[in-house]
Amino acid sequence: MPLELKQPIFGPAGFPLEGPSGPKAMSFLASKGLFAMEYQAVRSVRISKKVAKELKAAAEESGVTLSIHGPYAINLSSEQKSKIRASKSRLLKTAVIGNLMGAFHVTFHPGYYGKRTKKETFEVQLASLKDVLEMLNQKGLKVELGPETTGKESQFGSLDELLELSSKLPEITVTVDFAHIHVREEKSKIKGEDDYRRLLDKLEKILGKEKMDSLLVHFTEVEPTSKGSGERKHHPLGSGYGPDFKPLAKIIAENGYKFVIISESPILEKDSIKMKEIYIKFSNKAYSPTVK
Repeated sequence: MPLELKQPIFGPAGFPLEGPSGPKAMSFLASKGLFAMEYQAVRSVRISKKVAKELKAAAEESGVTLSIHGPYAINLSSEQKSKIRASKSRLLKTAVIGNLMGAFHVTFHPGYYGKRTKKETFEVQLASLKDVLEMLNQKGLKVELGPETTGKESQFGSLDELLELSSKLPEITVTVDFAHIHVREEKSKIKGEDDYRRLLDKLEKILGKEKMDSLLVHFTEVEPTSKGSGERKHHPLGSGYGPDFKPLAKIIAENGYKFVIISESPILEKDSIKMKEIYIKFSNKAYSPTVK
């Protein structure tokens, strides 16, 4: 079930660097005007059911919306069936624990092309995700799955590929990582407002208004590899690397988008606050993003 937000919300990818971790982090984030956090289970899903439930209670009390990032060791298009089975299991486990912590959305990297063609990879990804959705339905779980736009040409996960997945599987949405789009290939570089508008128009056309109103966005400035594509290193806002958040914030304010914006900057919550402040400058409304 998509969120119903009044305005965009901002928060870090992981517990704050300069605040407490665990359930106490929720009230700390809220005190900074940050009402989102993406729990990082990128190595493995190690959080206990007890702590997950405590996180849910603390987040609800503080008005913080949680999402969860699944393990990097997911490859739903591996050439080895055993690795696909293990990947489905990891994604399912992430969704189960995410449901316990009240996460509305599961972010994950879908996998690689390997020796398959792009068309073959798409078909395998589609079949794998159908299986995972069936498992979720059997468990009665309503957590939203959001494969993330990926930053390397060897990875499945261009924006067009993920939008096609979503069009075939309406239960699937997209986690939009603008840094990954920016460095994936030369033609996808985000140079300014026009590029953002083109991307957002494409998203809205395929996803529809309901999914756009709870779109989960990752943002940081990113240094490409020496080859000019692919991700080398994340940098804080204002580093001089792209993409620039200001034109995106302007469009979000003008169009009334209610995104969940997750900072993947090295300074996490500091840049979450900075992004929120940039957005507020473009908005003509008082900032009051409470979930309806």
